[in-house]
Amino acid sequence: MNCELPEPESRPQKKPFIYAGVGILIILIAGYVVFGDYIQEQRTLSKINSLWEEASELRDEGNYDGALEVYNSVFSLISSKDFPLEYGMNHYYRGKTYEEMSSSDTVNASSHLQNSIYAYDYSLKFITEEEYPAEYFRVHYGLGDAYLKLYASRGDVSDLDTAIDYYNNALGYYSIAVDPIYFASINNKLGNAWRKKGNIENNVTCLQTSLSSYEESLRVFREDVYSLEYAGVQNNLGNLYLEMFSYENEKSNIENAITSFNNALSVYTIDSRPIEYATVQNNIGNAWFKLSELENKESNVEKAVAAYNEALKVFTISLFPVEHDGVIHNIARAYKSL
Repeated sequence: MNCELPEPESRPQKKPFIYAGVGILIILIAGYVVFGDYIQEQRTLSKINSLWEEASELRDEGNYDGALEVYNSVFSLISSKDFPLEYGMNHYYRGKTYEEMSSSDTVNASSHLQNSIYAYDYSLKFITEEEYPAEYFRVHYGLGDAYLKLYASRGDVSDLDTAIDYYNNALGYYSIAVDPIYFASINNKLGNAWRKKGNIENNVTCLQTSLSSYEESLRVFREDVYSLEYAGVQNNLGNLYLEMFSYENEKSNIENAITSFNNALSVYTIDSRPIEYATVQNNIGNAWFKLSELENKESNVEKAVAAYNEALKVFTISLFPVEHDGVIHNIARAYKSL
């Protein structure tokens, strides 16, 4: 008997090819879905960024209501589940808008700032320290600003203490190594807060803490790199030294104030920054006047009056009536002291 090999069964041999084909098809479909989701996500993010740029331009123009409308429209594009960072940052930007509104609408400043604080606080429901530390402490910086302005609006000292706490929280993350600009900016604001606290409580220690914060800020804000920021901190320093003189009565404080104001005037000119120029000229006039009470009365009064007159070149009665009257009062006081 001849033994023949059995015919190979065709079906079992074809199954692997069928399964492989189905597997490839599933992979292709899954890849298409994932890729499609990615494309849609990128389109959404692009749309969000476009709306944020539009809102930012409206804020720059002072159209805060328009900016808020644009920010509110973002919420129709995203959910907090799928886009937690963008959802939270959108609330943060709303908080910044309300904060800026408080500066232009001073009558309702307190209300705007409370809206700002609510928006900042709400953003932290989605922006957590563990997942988004940079943005989390950026919100804390914003809360510090809002509470500092709220103190200026309603005079509640607890708002000042809260501002200081938030600034210190932000500095716990924004070291000079992590982000030098944020580090310097927060320290400048923190210096302002400690100055206000020191003057309220007649506390020299607070003023000295303010001094340390300003000096930290100047580690970054150097004249050759960040000239405008440098000048702003120098003006703050000058005012701080004058305030410290009220408590310590040391001539060196006045001399340091004059040096700081002159540093600011190396940046602020009447052509480039007229309002800042006039403000600092008035401040340095005050410093020369205080020095006249200690020594060289006539010559230092003359220097004070010369600085006040420089301020009046900008603070005219028609454009800046309140500031004009203040400088005129300072001139009268200086002459009266002779």
